[in-house]
Amino acid sequence: MIKIILYVMSLIVLVTVSVWFSNEPGAVTINWIGWRVNTSVAVLFALLGVLLVIVTFLVRIWSTLVCAGRAYKDSRRDKRIDKGLRSLMSGFAGVRGGDVAAAQKGVREASAAFAEHDIVRLLRQQTMNVLSGVRTTNTEVLELLSDPATELAALRDLTETAASADDLDGALSHAERALTNNAAPLWALKTVLDLQVALGKWGAVATTLDRKDAPRLLGDVDQLRLRAEACLRAGAAALANQDSAAAIKWAYRALTAGPSRAEASAILACGLMAEGKSKKAASELERAWAKNPHPSVLSTYLQLAPGEAALEQANRVEKLVAGNLNHPESRLAQAEAWLNAKLWGQARSRLELLLDKGMKPSIRAKAASLMAQIEIGGSGDTKAATQYMVIALEGRSEAKDLPAPTCIAELLSQTP
Repeated sequence: MIKIILYVMSLIVLVTVSVWFSNEPGAVTINWIGWRVNTSVAVLFALLGVLLVIVTFLVRIWSTLVCAGRAYKDSRRDKRIDKGLRSLMSGFAGVRGGDVAAAQKGVREASAAFAEHDIVRLLRQQTMNVLSGVRTTNTEVLELLSDPATELAALRDLTETAASADDLDGALSHAERALTNNAAPLWALKTVLDLQVALGKWGAVATTLDRKDAPRLLGDVDQLRLRAEACLRAGAAALANQDSAAAIKWAYRALTAGPSRAEASAILACGLMAEGKSKKAASELERAWAKNPHPSVLSTYLQLAPGEAALEQANRVEKLVAGNLNHPESRLAQAEAWLNAKLWGQARSRLELLLDKGMKPSIRAKAASLMAQIEIGGSGDTKAATQYMVIALEGRSEAKDLPAPTCIAELLSQTP
């Protein structure tokens, strides 16, 4: 309906203009470069209309040619970019798979497509690593550090380069820088933890495990176990450096993460003793023994009264083990204390149940060793003592000293 109305209105306007020009034809004279043209106004307007149509047509042709040229140029650019991207893909695939020829071809074709773009320099660096078989630090990698888009890739390369050269401190420095990045990649977290473990930086391990993104790498249970172990080792290192305040702090953190870690209670007691708090240390050790009897708790408890008589020490050991009397470690502690007091019968009675073959090898070996001492000191039966020593040696041969962990996985495997 609207189109019809517009058509009718346009027709009325044209008819009106035509009638007006018929009634008022007018006259126009044009003088230009020696030419003289006489015509009517209607003809002049008609000529202007034709000229306008011709100009519009020419403009459209020009615009079409320009667009065609631009489309051709864009098409060539898109093909070059597509080829460059495919070259980058094949180049990085060659680096990953160790295919030197494919990696070098990818570098050449990507360079032709993208000139000296950062991603091309990164591919060239990675190709050099594959080609040489060793990682080398060069200026290209260092330049990539200044670009946020390639910083993490450069840091990973620098980290692996330093690690391959046994520069663990340098590798840790690069990995820690990567970990401060907003992206905080998982490889950086794992590398930082592994290097901190290898370098024995136990306080730093505990701090890293406190990060919110640590559960991405570790399960919640593993995280608690590792935090307790890291704090425990940090406390032991503090004791070795005679820093009792730090030892107490780390021991409390270890007990928070793993309340049953008796070794943490022993470290805590040592720190308390160093600060003159022997009664508090004794109470802590007695509570720890009631939860989880452990040789470290016993040895620390005996340090509370150095130089005391053997019988007094035996009575004090009775107080320690009272909270968990029939535990194998409690029987061993009592037997050794009575043995030192030369109360052979009492010592023997606490050991007899520990010599069963189903007993834990380390417990059975310790019990056999003590029985050998009882046989020699109490009855002088060297033959029986020899038999017990054989049992002790067999049990001890099964116990292996664990090497210092070099990564988070080894630490986890050694953590109870």
